[in-house]
Amino acid sequence: MLAAWFVLLLAAAPACAGSLSQADVQALYPAPLVVGERRADLPAWPIFRRGPAGLALQAHVFETIDLEPVAGYGGKPVNLLVELDTGGQLQTVRLLSHAEPLFSSPRGTATLAAFAQQYQGLSTAHTVQVLGPRAERRVTESTAALHGVLTGTVSALAIDKAVLESAARVARTLAGGSATAASAGPDDRYTRSGWTALASAGLVQRWQLANRQVQAGFQGGPGAWRDPAGMAWPDGPAVDAWFAFAGLPQAGRNLLDAALWQRVRAAREQGQTLLLVVDSGRYPVVDAAAPGAPRAAVLQLLQQGRRFTLQPVATGSGGLALGGERSGVARDAVLRLFSVQPAADGTRLDLEQPLVLDLALQRGSSDAAASVRHTVQRPFAIPDATAWRPQREQPAWLAALQARAQSAWAQRGADLLVLAAGLLVLVLALARQGWLTARPGRLAAFRTGYLVFTLGFVGWWAQGQLSVVSLTAALEAGLAGRGLGFLLADPVAAVLWAFTGASLLVWGRGTFCGWLCPFGALQELAGRVAAIAGWRPRVLRRRLDQRLKWLKYVVLAVLCAGALGAARWTDTALEVEPFKTAISQGFQREWPYVAWAALCVAAGVLVHRGYCRYLCPLGAALAVLGQLRRWRWIPRRAECGTPCQTCRHRCAYQAITPAGAVQYGECFQCLDCVALHQDPRQCLPLLQQARRVIPIAPIAAAPAGVAR
Repeated sequence: MLAAWFVLLLAAAPACAGSLSQADVQALYPAPLVVGERRADLPAWPIFRRGPAGLALQAHVFETIDLEPVAGYGGKPVNLLVELDTGGQLQTVRLLSHAEPLFSSPRGTATLAAFAQQYQGLSTAHTVQVLGPRAERRVTESTAALHGVLTGTVSALAIDKAVLESAARVARTLAGGSATAASAGPDDRYTRSGWTALASAGLVQRWQLANRQVQAGFQGGPGAWRDPAGMAWPDGPAVDAWFAFAGLPQAGRNLLDAALWQRVRAAREQGQTLLLVVDSGRYPVVDAAAPGAPRAAVLQLLQQGRRFTLQPVATGSGGLALGGERSGVARDAVLRLFSVQPAADGTRLDLEQPLVLDLALQRGSSDAAASVRHTVQRPFAIPDATAWRPQREQPAWLAALQARAQSAWAQRGADLLVLAAGLLVLVLALARQGWLTARPGRLAAFRTGYLVFTLGFVGWWAQGQLSVVSLTAALEAGLAGRGLGFLLADPVAAVLWAFTGASLLVWGRGTFCGWLCPFGALQELAGRVAAIAGWRPRVLRRRLDQRLKWLKYVVLAVLCAGALGAARWTDTALEVEPFKTAISQGFQREWPYVAWAALCVAAGVLVHRGYCRYLCPLGAALAVLGQLRRWRWIPRRAECGTPCQTCRHRCAYQAITPAGAVQYGECFQCLDCVALHQDPRQCLPLLQQARRVIPIAPIAAAPAGVAR
């Protein structure tokens, strides 16, 4: 019970590296467990169990923030306490601290803690997939499907990466590696396969010659009678050797044990081509015959008219890793490793081209000069050699991260397609504003339909509500030297941010605030429902309206100052945005948050989109960035403002000055003024032009004598 209260207390504290001491961990693991000292190269506490025979290592405990400080939706690292046993299995996963705005309440923290507990019982070898919030947890020996968190995709993925990657680093370090990801040396891609599969793929090839065949080559010469044992055993193996190029990972990593593979890879990194020979014949395959050797098979390689000699390479204590499958390899077979030397002209052997194995079979005598040779050859080619060339294998933690990132985007594939289609429709509509606003009914129908799409799909379904939290989190991350990768964790939000950034250069703030903000759509649709019931929003006096519009910039400045100063009250102050309550959680929060969100919606009904115009810090930020806009896209005439004031009086956002100029920082791109500008029944200059009578000058009398 004490441990549980201790964890709950930590969950309310801000995340920081090294938040636990050895005494804190010991409180969580009371006797007979003993917490040891952390290693200098590994920020993890060893946990021992005291028994009759002394202390026995049980597990290691660590904080994820010390190994994988993964930023969540709030831009700050989430921190969990993880217990990893000696078998690589996760025994305990406890949420220590987080800064996720959606889960700032006790109930929200408990939700994240429950999600993290699903990792208990998994291992570092499991492939984990985070599904929807209503999915059932399913675990096999190699895979795990976990239920996600409602509206908390980014937070769930942050926990997933923090737990699995930090555990993988600890396991790698304990196995003799390093806890630093960058120090995990690159390896080569391969798939586990046995000797038979390698032989079928042509990566290891056998060459057999019986004594009878060899004797036939020496018949009639001075060496014919120098191998009486072979002559007595004509069917015996004179040459029985397997050949493989050990530097190819698919061959070398399957054929060799770990020690010898490291030697082979190191030699390959130095530019050497290594040939592996597994030999059990009576004529040993060598690079050169030893003086006085009775028998030898001197091997050289031929390719495109060039001859390549061999040089032996020491194998040290390494050997074959054949296991129980030997597939014709004799128990007493000898392993030899050779480095293929360049040809006389400096050309190196090309493993992707066919070659020839050249064996000079030698029968010696006590007089080396009297030795005789018989040469035999065999073609050697590796099928699909290009596919087997060495390829760098990413570290496991990076490969897993990319796989989960790809999985997140793949899981949102349908949502992204619908969103892309919606954005394309919006771009086409805004690009053809004249056609869209030519008929009042067309604009009203399109805008209502698109606001319903924004609220229903972008907001409640796809959870694409952008927030000023992303901006303050980016400020905090930049100040702390952390990356901004967390901004890409939610695919829908990432696409919307990219589109909003591009639209700021073209149309300014209005594209997002007027068309793509789900909470803004909620306010406007609520106002339309109220209008059906007979309510008309109040129009404030211009001076009061202009002063209130400065309030949102004050709110933005306060939030940014708190983020830059890492103030503890920033997370609470961010609740000035009702987006999380109304959109991200569908009003399913504690009553104070729900009351504030409802009040903001009501304010938008009383005064047309009052929250957006006067209080929204995200709108203020976009208005500031909107100063980068390069075009004045709203059409104006010289008569706008003087004498015509129609657009100004009809603008629901009061974004047009008495002089007729459009305040683009306050414009929500509703296109009402564009419709008025081309309506000959409402635009004063067009009305005057239609009613204007052009006077006809009288014809002057012609002088006398001049023909008319």
